[in-house]
Amino acid sequence: MVNVLLFGAALFLVLGFLGGFARPLDTFSHFRAHAAAALLALSILSLFLGHWVGSAVGLVVAGVSLWSVAPYVLPMRPEPGDGRPVYTLLQMNLLWNAGDRAEAIRRIAETRPDIITLQELTGDWREALAPLEASYPHQAVCLEADGFHGDSAILSRRPFVEGSTPICDVGDSLAAARIDLNGTAVTIASHHQLWPWPRSQWRRFDSAREMLAALPAPLILAGDFNAAGWSAFLDTYAKTTNTRVVQGIGPTWMLEGLPAEAARLVGLGIDNLLASPTITIHSVERPAATASDHLPVLVRFSVALEAETTAVAAR
Repeated sequence: MVNVLLFGAALFLVLGFLGGFARPLDTFSHFRAHAAAALLALSILSLFLGHWVGSAVGLVVAGVSLWSVAPYVLPMRPEPGDGRPVYTLLQMNLLWNAGDRAEAIRRIAETRPDIITLQELTGDWREALAPLEASYPHQAVCLEADGFHGDSAILSRRPFVEGSTPICDVGDSLAAARIDLNGTAVTIASHHQLWPWPRSQWRRFDSAREMLAALPAPLILAGDFNAAGWSAFLDTYAKTTNTRVVQGIGPTWMLEGLPAEAARLVGLGIDNLLASPTITIHSVERPAATASDHLPVLVRFSVALEAETTAVAAR
């Protein structure tokens, strides 16, 4: 029985690595960290039972799997500053039907980010967040977004680039805006993806691909992607937008109804950020949970000096 479970877990993990060749298989990859931990335990048990071949196979597959997820699950090493201005961005899936909206507002007040990217922003949430308009007067809200309940939005203390127009792709729940960071124009996007296959995650990506590819650099794309950072899905996003998936965020989502803080240990890392090569991520953290089933994600970042000339010229 142990060997059956062991080889089943190993097959599950191997199939997840093939998501780049067959999209449906990428669904397995999102659970790689959990399956690898289970396989490791089964392999050790199999070793004690004297099943050497099964144990060896399991240990190899579990080891490769854990190695591939480690950069995304383990905290990143803080990147020291180099004199450039450092900005903060807070990513939050609010949960459209959250009963306690005060916690999310408290988290914003505590972290005081320069920019906020939001998903599942409903009419009730807009009303609850209305007092923030004085602090975040520059807003791009993509109303009536398709898919999950609520909208994608960007709130900013910093002004939008003069003459620019925020982008709203209603059908794909994508909002984007060019923000002026002390003379450097940076594109910020907030995106809410659908669930993996057999749901319509890849279809939504295909629908938004042209718009995503056209987003000007430097770019930070934040959101609830319903996909793990190591998946073929997010790798495709990164290649399409000429960005990299930010590592070190860790798990962020727990089943609704369970304590969201438990996500830090056993959740899925589906709230992610992608950043252009000219953007340096100095630190990533997950502030205290709100009433959402997603943990907030706070990043500190700066923009390379060589990006300034190009960025300002694009204004």
